[in-house]
Amino acid sequence: MKTEVLIIGQGISGTWLSYYLEKSGIDHFVIDQENPHTASRQAGGLINPVTGRNKVKTWLADQLLPFCRTAYVEMGACLEVAVIESKPIIECFGNPEAAALFSRRVSENPNYLEIPSHSPIQLDLFHNCHEVGLIRPAYLVNVQSLLSSWRNRLRALEKIGAYNFDVHQLKETNTGFTYKDITCNRVIFCDGARIQERQISSTIPLAPTKGEALILKIPDLPPSFVYKNKLTLLPLSSPGYWWAGSSYEWSFDHANPTSSFKEQTVSALEKWLAIPFEVVEQRAAIRMGTMERRPLVGFDSPEKKMGSTQWIGYQRLFASPLLCPSVSRKFSKGNRH
Repeated sequence: MKTEVLIIGQGISGTWLSYYLEKSGIDHFVIDQENPHTASRQAGGLINPVTGRNKVKTWLADQLLPFCRTAYVEMGACLEVAVIESKPIIECFGNPEAAALFSRRVSENPNYLEIPSHSPIQLDLFHNCHEVGLIRPAYLVNVQSLLSSWRNRLRALEKIGAYNFDVHQLKETNTGFTYKDITCNRVIFCDGARIQERQISSTIPLAPTKGEALILKIPDLPPSFVYKNKLTLLPLSSPGYWWAGSSYEWSFDHANPTSSFKEQTVSALEKWLAIPFEVVEQRAAIRMGTMERRPLVGFDSPEKKMGSTQWIGYQRLFASPLLCPSVSRKFSKGNRH
């Protein structure tokens, strides 16, 4: 088989790159062994215009938020599934200092932050919540639906190989590369933490990071909002189920969920929620991160034959993916960004 671009990995970056290559009429083939435990498939999918405890405006938020919303709506229309919805964030203030800090940030970012005159939720849903702040626009992406639907499209078009990629079988030629029975002009790696297996990773300012999250059942919590305190609670597509997280660990012993994260998170939830909740599942995944938590994209050689994209969470490993459709779009046009 001959193709123009071989994409390794069908997480968020690989999916968007495939989408924009198809829109540009560039033939491509994806190699991805479906794994429910990858970072993309564990992602909460929150697009948040502010970041950190100080509520600083997210990098390029003014440009990326409207672009991301349009891109996801267009992707959903292409797949005939809803993959994004507006989901304002409610921040609960447990003390006057937190409320005062938020109020100061409102004057700096009035397009995204607000102290509502009347709370849009019942404050007795939470312990020690006397006032709330509102963050909007914010969006929630159904990452599972997005990835599965695009995978089904690739499968129908016979554009995906559902097997693990073995870098040792990739051979460079005068005109491009061969991999098993595939001949291509370019290879683009979108396989997250597996970049560590390749020699080029030493030249890229990335390090593995681990994140953990809990899946909860909270039937009495209104799903119209995302809720934030020290944790983030995201409503899932199944009614009454919530995603709670997450951690962002630079130092860890293994990729599996830990009892310490579960214990700390349950303890924090008990202090925060005044309504019953049940832990249904615990998740963990490893992905590559940077100190600035920004997406990276580029080619490894002047000939622009081999490239890599890395989607980096803007706040937490799972919680805030400004999910890089613009980066994939630029990459599909052959630019370095």
